[in-house]
Order: sequence, then C-alpha cells, then structure tokens
Amino acid sequence: MKRLRQVATGALCAAAVMLPLLSAGAAQAITLTPLTLKNGWTNAPFGTSNAAVTNVSGIVHFKGAIATSGTNAVPFTLPKAFRPATNVFIPVDLCNATNGRLDIAPSGVVSVQAEGNNFSNAQCFTSLDGAQFAKAATSFTSLTLKNGWTNAPFATSNAAVRNINGVIYFKGAIATSGTNAVPFTLPKAFRPATAVYVKVDLCNATNGRLFIAPNGVVTVQAEGDNFSNAQCFTSLDGASFAKSAQFFTNLTLKND
Repeated sequence: MKRLRQVATGALCAAAVMLPLLSAGAAQAITLTPLTLKNGWTNAPFGTSNAAVTNVSGIVHFKGAIATSGTNAVPFTLPKAFRPATNVFIPVDLCNATNGRLDIAPSGVVSVQAEGNNFSNAQCFTSLDGAQFAKAATSFTSLTLKNGWTNAPFATSNAAVRNINGVIYFKGAIATSGTNAVPFTLPKAFRPATAVYVKVDLCNATNGRLFIAPNGVVTVQAEGDNFSNAQCFTSLDGASFAKSAQFFTNLTLKND
C-alpha cells in the first residue's frame, strides 16, 4: 500500500506539471506516444500506466512506470522526435522512494541509474511520471554563472531558463571546483513569488535541490550536506517551478 500511495502521488505531480503548459481557458489535447520497452523491461508495475512520452511547447514529458527482473539498464530508446540535442540527466523516483535518474543521450538511448549503484531499486520500480526535459535551448534565456561555477559538464548544455505559461523551466548542467553554493541569480522575469525548493540530480544520481529566493538568488544544496556531489555535477535538466499560484487550484489539507 505504501508503494501504491507513492505511485499515485507521482501521477498527480505529472499532471500538475503539464496542465499549466496549456494557455488559460484553452483546451488542448495532449497526445502520448507509447515507448517500446526492451531488454526485459515491463510496463505499469503497482497499477501504474504504460511508459509514454509527449512534447508540449518544446518540453518532453514522460508518463508511466517500468520495472525489470534483468540487469540491463537500458529500458528504451526515445523516438527521434523526442531526442535531446545534448546529454541530459533527469531525476526519477525508484523503489521505496529512493533516488534515481535517466541518462538520455542525443541518440535517444535511455539508461536508468540508481543512487549508490543500488540497481535493485530501479529493477523493482522506476517511475517516469513527472520526469521532463527541454529538447533544445530554443527560446531559453542563458544564465550568467558566478562564484566559480562552469557550464556543461559531461557533454550536457549551458545553464538556461524559460517561462512557459507561468511555469519556469531550467536547462543544462553546471559544476564547480569551489565551495560557494550560489551559481547564479535568476533574472527578474523568472523569479518566484515566494521561496521555492526544486529537486535536482547531482553526481552519481544523488539527491539535491535548488533553493530559490524571491530575489532570484539560487543556492545548490546536497543531501547529507555532501557538497562534493554538487561540485562534481548539478543537473538543471528536469527542474521546474510555478512562478506564482495563478491558475492553480488550492488543495484542502487534512489529517492534522
């Protein structure tokens, strides 16, 4: 039951990310393209849905979940229309809420990687719901790095940002040999109305986040205060947040 609750939460998050992409008051059908699994991977564990992909305004969104009893980490190859221009690394949820990521090459080959090289967590359950990346840098605004941070480690792309109907999307990856955790300040047009914390992927598929203040200052934080994982590699691909609560529906909390 615990795993099922986690799966349901992932599906809701995926819907919440895609809905604001549609212009206010407009009805737009989202066409999902099924993904052909290979190497022993199977669809829809724990009552989820089959692996699929769609492109909305240049952002490639995944849906569904997969699992395997094998050891091959390549579950599918993206169709040509959905392949990234450079390498991208995007965080995903694995079994027991452990951290993982998809490593997606420009060829479309997708590899699942698990934190701590614990591939059994990926075998048991790899959720694609909520995972997304920008296909190319078109219409993105470049971010000016500071404090010793540099762009595009591991053949990724430069740090950039884009506003699509009120949702701020990041692109690229960064790294540093220094100790200052502030890589950039968001331009005024992309700053959130309140403080936000956004999940990101760090070195070796470890967990990290961006703390973004309303003044635009962005701080990279690593799980367990292990900042070396952020220094080695901080992926911005897959990171996004809503600039404000406009067009959102308040949720009624319970069980206090």
